[in-house]
Amino acid sequence: MASDPPVRNFSLENAAVFGRVAGTYDQLGFLSLAARFFTRQVVVQPGERVLDVGTGTGVVALALARTGARVTGVDIAPEMIALARHKAHGLAGADFQVADGTALPFEDGHFDVVVCAAGLFFMPDMGAALQEWRRVLKPGGRAVFSSFGRGLMGALPGLWREELSTEGVKPGSPPLGRIPTLVAARELLEQAGFGQVQVDLTEVPYVLGSVQERWADIAAGLEGLPLRDLTLRRRAEVEARHLERLRTLPWPMQVPLPVIVASGVKPG
Repeated sequence: MASDPPVRNFSLENAAVFGRVAGTYDQLGFLSLAARFFTRQVVVQPGERVLDVGTGTGVVALALARTGARVTGVDIAPEMIALARHKAHGLAGADFQVADGTALPFEDGHFDVVVCAAGLFFMPDMGAALQEWRRVLKPGGRAVFSSFGRGLMGALPGLWREELSTEGVKPGSPPLGRIPTLVAARELLEQAGFGQVQVDLTEVPYVLGSVQERWADIAAGLEGLPLRDLTLRRRAEVEARHLERLRTLPWPMQVPLPVIVASGVKPG
């Protein structure tokens, strides 16, 4: 009798993936721009307890801590947390620890605000994650998360997928299609028990000045992760071909960066 297939542990898989890109994550131009935009949408008060889920290298958490909030950043990848702690050296009000955003090591009602920048769509059960965030919020506390709308980066990701397909390689990419609309973001919050839900979509201008800037985005993040498994020669060949194709496009180029920001309030 055939045995059952092994159960996938998506948390461990995510930790491994993000651990591999941690050292270059801050070089992702579009993601850094989106994180800065998201931070400006989150209003916190000095002294408030804020939880940043999927904190990565701490970009959002550190910015909020500088406003006087007491911020705890959690991420499933130890490599990300190590970088965040290094960046936070000497900054009061910022603490980082390794933790799963769907099983938080905090008591009920501990935080005033929970934020998550472009991280919720990586979690296998997004509804359960939001319910866990609601658990650690005080009554009246807010959860705020961001996602990306359809058309992120225009035609560029498709060109890269085509390039890798010639190598028989599947590109790495975030599961953007899980929260692609305002309706999807609203439904997630409402189904998780949040009230006073607000959702907004903003087209943030993102300009790539050259083919080299586009390549830097590829190499730094999930898109370029398959390159790290190629030999140096094959990687150089893929890079040369793709840069040649990109040079046929007009530069500089402004590409779509549709950022969804959604928030809800824990009743009570």
